[in-house]
Amino acid sequence: MDVKENVKNVDTWLRGLFILIFAVFFYFLCGILWLLVVVQFIFKVVTGSLNKQLEQFSVGLVEYALQILRYVTFQSEERPFPFSPWPGTGKSG
Repeated sequence: MDVKENVKNVDTWLRGLFILIFAVFFYFLCGILWLLVVVQFIFKVVTGSLNKQLEQFSVGLVEYALQILRYVTFQSEERPFPFSPWPGTGKSG
């Protein structure tokens, strides 16, 4: 393929659009993860243990962040949630 054909490739441009969308998702996701870090730290200081529900929630968010990073860095062709199952649900391959 030459450059003209590459520029006309709709799949590449669609991927670029999804990269931009997932970059925005990732930006907000990082903020949520840092909020969870602070809340878990407060739980640990006050109660001496972590909040189990927040711990489970953060596991899913970290896996989702990894899904996004794999997709936008071209390590995976599978689009992250909502185009595939939420990480950790056991429904993906």
